[in-house]
Order: sequence, then C-alpha cells, then structure tokens
Amino acid sequence: MVAVSAGAAVACALFAGTFDQGFKGYKQALASNRRNLYLHNLLRKKPVFPHGHMYRDAILGSIDARAIRRLHQGPEIRVLIACPPHWASRRVAMLLGAISVGVDTWGKETVHASTGARIGFKPLYLSVRECATPETLADLIIASSCVPPLTPQARRNGMDLFDGGVVSNVPADGVPHPGGETLVLLTRQFRTLPVVPGRTYVQPSQPIPVGAWDYTNDAAVQSAFDLGRRDGERFCVLLGTG
Repeated sequence: MVAVSAGAAVACALFAGTFDQGFKGYKQALASNRRNLYLHNLLRKKPVFPHGHMYRDAILGSIDARAIRRLHQGPEIRVLIACPPHWASRRVAMLLGAISVGVDTWGKETVHASTGARIGFKPLYLSVRECATPETLADLIIASSCVPPLTPQARRNGMDLFDGGVVSNVPADGVPHPGGETLVLLTRQFRTLPVVPGRTYVQPSQPIPVGAWDYTNDAAVQSAFDLGRRDGERFCVLLGTG
C-alpha cells in the first residue's frame, strides 16, 4: 500500500485495527477546538495554528506499541514525503510548494499532477516498518503532511521535508512493479479519470464536505466518513463482493 499525508494516517489506523478508537478521539478533539487560528498566541509565544499538536495527538491516540507490531506484521505501507530542491532555502521551498499545490489543485483537471516535480521536488518513500515506536510513526505521517506553519517543520538527516502531495497527491507510481492490480482511491472529484492497464480509479460520488485543514467541524468530518462508507459499499456491490 502507498499513501500520502492524512491518507497514511488512515491507512495505519485501519491496518492496526484501531481506526474506530482513533476516529472517535479525533472527533472529540475537533468538537472542543473553537478555531483554526489563534492570533492571541502570538503574544504568548505559543502555536498560532492548533493543527500540529492535534494531528500528533490523534495519531498517538490510536497507535500504541501493540498497534505498531500489527503494522509490522501486516502489508507494507509506504508513505510519500516531498524533498525540496537542493538549491531552495526553507522559505523558498515553502513558497514553491504552496504554489505548486495551488496550480495542481485549481489550475487543471489532472489526476496525476506534476508541478512540484517539475520545480525540483523529489519523492521519498519510507516504509511504516521502519518505525519502531508510535512516536517515530507519528513523525513519519506528519512529515508526509508537513505544511508549515500549520504543522511544525519536519526534518530528516538535516533536510527539510514537506507534504508528499507536493510531488504527488495520488502516488500510484510508488507501487512496486510488477504490482498486479492496483486500486487507486481518490479524495476529490475529476471530470475524467485515467485509463491505465492494471489500475482501477475510484473517486467520491460528491465533493468532500469538509476542508482538509478545518479542525473545528466534527459534524462535517463525520459526514465525510459517511459519504466514504456509502461509496465504498456501492463499489463493493459493483465488484460483486458486497
């Protein structure tokens, strides 16, 4: 399995058998969080954005040592991280990453967008099996979701790391070849889907009812989950497995 950003967190919780526990805790955290921006924290030298610590708490709330052992024994989960161009400073890399994501999201209807890669960002795939503790797994997932200043800057061997979506929001190319039949799960709608031998693309039946970085609306998150469950059930019926 190959995943990126929050998709990696969901994949780990599912295969660790702790999704229900983690989802419940995440919704409780959202229900108690009033804002996505706390400007008064500037004077207190505290995080202005609550996303980083809430994200980490949600991961650690569902992944313990037992869950790590289950993940090591289950199918390999590879997580995509974006490495910035070697010539770019941290601020330049942040700006380029934001521009590339904006171009790919709003500028064209391409499932496998590549603006970040053309700019010079490189993909780095790391296996969940390399994570020996819940804390190192949280570090890996947050690195794959790293969007400063919403999250703390992730680093590895002295290099800044960024959200893997900068190089590929749909990292199907990270599946080892020959990979047999591949199911590609999308989190947004496209007018047309690629036709690639050996791949089946599945997209939501309607727009996801919550923003990716809205950490205040637990009801919308539940609606997104309900949409996914309904779509998943319909897909299984079409396959003849439901």
